[in-house]
Amino acid sequence: MSESAQQKFNIKEPGELSPRVKFLRDYYFQGVKRNWNNESACYSTGTPWDIVYDENSFLIVPETYAFHGTFRASVYQAAKDIPMDKGFYKMSIAERRSFFLKEVMVKHMQKIILPGDLLCGSNFNLFTSGCWTKSEAKQRDKQMYGKNGARSALIWFHNHGYGNAGATSGHLIPDYAPILKNGFSSLYAELENKIMKLSRKDRDGEKGAQLNAMKTACTIPKEVAARYSWLCRKEAALEKDETRRAELLEMARISEKVPWQGAETFHEAVQSLWMTHMLIMSDENYPGPGLSFGRLDQILDPYYRNSISAGVDRDFMKEILGCFWFHCNTVYDAQIRVGANQGITAGFGQLFNLSGMGKNGVDMTNDTTWLLLEVIDEMSPILEPKPNVRLHRNSPEELLDRVTDMILSSQGAPFLLNFDERSMAGMLREAEEAGVQNFINEDNVFDYASVGCLENTMVGNDRSNTVNCNLNLLKAVELVFGNGRDLLPHTDEMTGKSEKIKQDGPETGALSDLDSWDKFWNAYVVQTRYIIKKMVDVYEKSETLRADFSPTPYLSLLVKGCADKATDVTRGGAELNFVTIEAVTYATTVDSLLAVKYLVYDQKICSLEQLAEALRDNWEGHEVLQARAKNQAPKYGRDDDDADALALAVMDNWTSEVWKYRTTATNAIYRPGMLSWNYWVGDGFILPASPDGRKKGQFLSNAICPSNGADINGPTANSNSVGKALGGKAVGEGGDFAGYLNSLPNGASHTITFNTSLLRNPAAKEKFKAFLRGYTENGGTALQVNLLDAEMLKEAQKHPKDFPNLLVRVTGYNAYFSSIGRELQDEIIARESHREM
Repeated sequence: MSESAQQKFNIKEPGELSPRVKFLRDYYFQGVKRNWNNESACYSTGTPWDIVYDENSFLIVPETYAFHGTFRASVYQAAKDIPMDKGFYKMSIAERRSFFLKEVMVKHMQKIILPGDLLCGSNFNLFTSGCWTKSEAKQRDKQMYGKNGARSALIWFHNHGYGNAGATSGHLIPDYAPILKNGFSSLYAELENKIMKLSRKDRDGEKGAQLNAMKTACTIPKEVAARYSWLCRKEAALEKDETRRAELLEMARISEKVPWQGAETFHEAVQSLWMTHMLIMSDENYPGPGLSFGRLDQILDPYYRNSISAGVDRDFMKEILGCFWFHCNTVYDAQIRVGANQGITAGFGQLFNLSGMGKNGVDMTNDTTWLLLEVIDEMSPILEPKPNVRLHRNSPEELLDRVTDMILSSQGAPFLLNFDERSMAGMLREAEEAGVQNFINEDNVFDYASVGCLENTMVGNDRSNTVNCNLNLLKAVELVFGNGRDLLPHTDEMTGKSEKIKQDGPETGALSDLDSWDKFWNAYVVQTRYIIKKMVDVYEKSETLRADFSPTPYLSLLVKGCADKATDVTRGGAELNFVTIEAVTYATTVDSLLAVKYLVYDQKICSLEQLAEALRDNWEGHEVLQARAKNQAPKYGRDDDDADALALAVMDNWTSEVWKYRTTATNAIYRPGMLSWNYWVGDGFILPASPDGRKKGQFLSNAICPSNGADINGPTANSNSVGKALGGKAVGEGGDFAGYLNSLPNGASHTITFNTSLLRNPAAKEKFKAFLRGYTENGGTALQVNLLDAEMLKEAQKHPKDFPNLLVRVTGYNAYFSSIGRELQDEIIARESHREM
């Protein structure tokens, strides 16, 4: 960052880092200028039918649709061949993939130790062979590219404004704690025991094959760590500096021990955690998407205390964590030669939680919490790993002080805030709706944690597929106006050809027949039911492809239930097996319904036919009506009880419908959440104009946030509306948890932007703390604070090279402002900045 830009706008800079950590951090930001990187390595079996790039994991991202064919061909061409003998193809797909991954990671993948680094585990970004036979590859391609295949169905779904979907990777919290405690050797022994207990038939069948694949995978960490141990000893023999030689020998010793055996010291624990974690990314062929660490301070605290008792210097443990931070960020090297900022975007999310409530409401802040907070502050601005601080009614004042100080000095907020009572209410609602009280109950719900951006799950046994389905609720409003048909024809931007509008949704009545608000609302309910079923049907294609062809035996080792069921995590092996539907366009939908009610039924300013004409015309020639829709109709986000009552009705309508469905391929239960990624920007160019006054091409609303410009009554009113939309609190005794109600177990992204003028207000800290206390009582599940100056953002847009590390909050994640694209930059600049608490 240029010195003039930093001084002018007081942009957050890293703290006092040790020379070791400063070198690694600076080295990382050299990007393509580095002499080493962790870009994706490609490996094939060498068969002509082999597929190394599997687009199924990327179908969730519409921006990649046009490139999948090129990616498939180029990755295959770039791949190094590792031929397999004929016996290889007699094994199950799971056994083949496990064996091939081991060959790649142990014998072929590059291994280096960077100068001063204290952790082993450098290269892990991979594209590896699907390991399919010729007939399997043919069948897979038919399911992907056939007439009724996944690709065409998902692209049609997206292009017509319904949203997007795909069975992507990651987005779960592996069961890391037992590995740190006992190592993979314990898992290996368990697998051997389970195989011995199988009947002869099962041992020779799918169950035996799955457990054998997991058993092979179980040895990968041991053998990879052994190679690193050898490398450390080799470098130590050549090292002239005595201190560094001692470090290398200690790293060699540690790698001989973990993660095969249990850890005892802090250094051993962090090394075990990193090696275990990075190999999951290799197994899934996807760099770090929502692969989260859970309650990191709780996991690491016993090892921190052991090392403190043994006299290990606290600053040295911070250096170990600095190395951990560096390695987590190298996931972005997968895209290092692509796009702006050397491929560093925000598409990944290795999240961890700090503090939070324990059993009986006890606060769980510990010494490791404070250590990690220091590292966060000193390493920022940097993307990974993404911290999330859990707050609750009994959070200590000291923690609130620290969090507030960090936010007020951060420019782009350093972390997400999670609120336990509301979040735990959602998890217990999930337990009741899904009938899984044996796995989620008041005795263990406090051990929930957040995945990826902010999505709440249980730890170590939960595959909730937290971002796989993203549904535009506004589509149901459009279908009401079109009586089950699109309002506008879809035009292919590549060919310029427009499709003929066809009947797609149910006929819910001509507009002239919807002569009361109740009739219009009932039509909306029917169309919402339809778009959810449409989502379920379309997603099934991608879920089936993953279940049939893409097992991940190594990851399955680290998810409870998979070994007991002898079933891969991709086939529903986890104890908790869900698919999350994330609602997008929520506030735009609520405000559109409020506008219809106000303009047509309450004030009788126009008819439904006239309003439909305005929408088809994109409000051109209807500016007076548009102004009334925008400025006179009620809006969600103003703590208006009537408006928020409709918001709650919309919430109850769609969430209750979601719980009715399961996948056919994996028997996963659908559950609701709200996280918009960046789709509220891009899909604004697909969906037509909306009754709230928005024109086609303008942004939709983000997650559970009010629409831009709607929250004119301040941040407290904004937050109160969010809390009410989630369900508020129970009247009298009851509620989902501690009197709280919550319809969204996955959580809901809520962003509030404050102006940097707050920094100049000496009373800001106490006001902000009071705001957080109030949010705990009446707000949502997750809050991210942007503390930004619009003038600074405009300057950064004009001169991105002067602001390379400027972080902003988008929706559940941080991103470098210079890397997110013009449309998203404009949306963030346009957000209303609150100047007062």
